[in-house]
Amino acid sequence: MIDRNKPDYQTPTQKEIWNAATNLVPLEISLPAIPMEYHQSCRDLYHFFTDILEDMYIHPDPYMALGDVQTYIRWFWVFLYKAYDFEGGAFITPIDKHKKFVKKMGAPLLDFLTTRWGLQIKKTDTEVRISNTKYPHMLSAVYNTLQAAYKNYNVNCGDYLTFCDFRALVNYKRTYHDMLELLNREGQAIAESICEFALARGIKPVKCTYFNRVEFKKKGKIVFILDVAEGKNLKINIGFAELGGQAFRRMSDAIDAYTDKEIFVRYLRNHLKKCTNCTPGCQKRANPVEIFGLKTIFCQPFLRMFQPPKTDLHHIFRLIELREMVVDAGISEIFYPGNG
Repeated sequence: MIDRNKPDYQTPTQKEIWNAATNLVPLEISLPAIPMEYHQSCRDLYHFFTDILEDMYIHPDPYMALGDVQTYIRWFWVFLYKAYDFEGGAFITPIDKHKKFVKKMGAPLLDFLTTRWGLQIKKTDTEVRISNTKYPHMLSAVYNTLQAAYKNYNVNCGDYLTFCDFRALVNYKRTYHDMLELLNREGQAIAESICEFALARGIKPVKCTYFNRVEFKKKGKIVFILDVAEGKNLKINIGFAELGGQAFRRMSDAIDAYTDKEIFVRYLRNHLKKCTNCTPGCQKRANPVEIFGLKTIFCQPFLRMFQPPKTDLHHIFRLIELREMVVDAGISEIFYPGNG
């Protein structure tokens, strides 16, 4: 069985499948939040996903030959939802639209998935009908969940389906606690320590964006962001400052007073957001700048850590305090790290 605290995958494909399987919101969390009329279809879809993800994980070779796992654990359903009508527990479309869907997905991929996943495709002279006999109600959950997600949310709508977060049906707004549940044990422990520190300073988790990313704000300004990275590890983004600006000078003055300045500055430089997705001719990459006495590639004014050890919390708390200081002073700059 797939266990979020035991990432025993052997290949990149298995890694993607493991991530998808450990993303599923348990039924004991989702079902109590939605009307009874949806329970049977949502159970069917949840068990369908756990079945196919276990199959994919145990027998990855057939899937590895197809390429990107996301094609068949997410976009397949989005394409189906957009290309077909839904009626009587099945997706139905005229023959000509089905041909366009096949062309978009690719006939070999579509044939493989429908066979492997137990979907039945029935064709007449005028239409095509897709259903599932093992889980006859599951396609109702596919349709209803995606319909609600596209109505209620601006981004990551497909995730509500593939994460089986059926609370989309009641326009549920995800919170810090939903993000926390997706982390492994080590990530949860670090996240809770950081959250406890922040709350004591009046920095609160106020918004969950991109499905998992939680913004912690003070006075309406983002101080830091917690997110879920690969392997269910914790990702932390902490706001910093543009070089040479008022906020940077205020931070520099505070850092100069640290008795362990050299150690802290080394940690800060090591975690400044580096450029990872730009052209070879990027000027920031080609022209490192001096930060606290050393040349550093400085791309964006924030810092990033992945699953830091507890011994790093002292540095992380200081970085949060520095960002909070310029927020309180009303001189903080825009901090928007996107979803990278």
